[in-house]
Amino acid sequence: MRLKKDARQTVDSLKYISKWTGIAVLVGLVVGGAAVVFTGTLNLGIELLSGLAATNLVYIMPIFGLFMSGWLTDTFAPEAAGHGTDAIIKSYNENWGRVNFIVVPIKLVASVFTIAFGGSAGREGPTVQMGGGLGYMIGKKLKLGLKDIRMIVICGMGASFGAIFTAPLAGGVFGAEVLYRDDVEYNTLFISFISSITAYYVYAIILGQESLFTFPIPEGYIFEPERDIILFIGIGVLVGFVSLAYIKSLYGYEELNEEIGVPTYIKTAFAGALTGLTALIASPMILGTGISLVERISVADSFGTGFLILLLAGKIIATSFTIGSGGSGGVVAPSLTIGAITGAIMSNILNYDFPLAIITAGSVGVLGSAAHIPVTTTILAAELFGLELMKPATIVCFTSAWVARSDTLYRESYVSRSALAKVQHHYGD
Repeated sequence: MRLKKDARQTVDSLKYISKWTGIAVLVGLVVGGAAVVFTGTLNLGIELLSGLAATNLVYIMPIFGLFMSGWLTDTFAPEAAGHGTDAIIKSYNENWGRVNFIVVPIKLVASVFTIAFGGSAGREGPTVQMGGGLGYMIGKKLKLGLKDIRMIVICGMGASFGAIFTAPLAGGVFGAEVLYRDDVEYNTLFISFISSITAYYVYAIILGQESLFTFPIPEGYIFEPERDIILFIGIGVLVGFVSLAYIKSLYGYEELNEEIGVPTYIKTAFAGALTGLTALIASPMILGTGISLVERISVADSFGTGFLILLLAGKIIATSFTIGSGGSGGVVAPSLTIGAITGAIMSNILNYDFPLAIITAGSVGVLGSAAHIPVTTTILAAELFGLELMKPATIVCFTSAWVARSDTLYRESYVSRSALAKVQHHYGD
């Protein structure tokens, strides 16, 4: 009897693993394909507008781009406004992950208008919201229960992150970690990893992009505990305060906008003008995702401290205008950029022997603390910059997350799973 029971349990486990592995791979394939479409469309838009972006028209382009972004979301899908990740987190927490189908294409097109025309925003928010939405739709098509659909939504979120940032392991953790400030949705980690890895391979094979950054990582850095531990704890504290300033700026402008009784597209168009003005004062380099700026800072030491401080303030303010007004885009790439600039400032001040260690640690540190995802960003550092640079990044990520734990970019996240358990879920509009 015992053998029969053990055999039955083994068969049941194999069926469960096979079922969820198949579903996770399917989600990864679909979300990876969607990430390819979004990135391809965005790259095409940027290429078509490159001629205008090389002229003084670059300062007024955000007006039109953010106007169109606001008009699209205001007219067809208001939940597609803003940075997207918060919307899918709220849906997961309160509505079983439900996403209206119209959100996916509207989010894609609106985000292309925002970013291609120079709005200070990233690609993560759109893809995470689209990934979660596609996960929900797959669950509905497969006639799964509501709890299972929520698990697939996490798979979609993680897969989109893993693909867009060419970091499949970080993506596998992202969907489970981003939902809470002090907790992780552990039961989804296995399938989230499968979805993220699948999506990454789809993205990398079709687009030929194996890594988010193209600059070579120089060899020679060795983490020395007696020299670096205290140093990077101090840097982590500073990074945490920069993250808090970033969060307060973004949501301060968003709250100000909520008091203004005009259509969203008017608010976003005005924010586009303010974004262009900020770029005129600081530098056009603060426009767009900021990934190219991170690469320039990482490979060149010709940026003066004063100019870097101006870039830091400009990127925070421009992102606040773009996202806080309701423009469709993400906050991860701007966070990485803000962190890299912060690291470059510290590197200049400290005259550190290996500036890239501080720049990369600052880059993932601002993201890890502002979004309360230090585990994800630690793994992200390893995947993007290598294991040796992960060591100082780990210290900065966790130190800064502790400093900035009073607030978060993702305000729809709950403190823990026990807090979420007290929430009354509803299903429907």
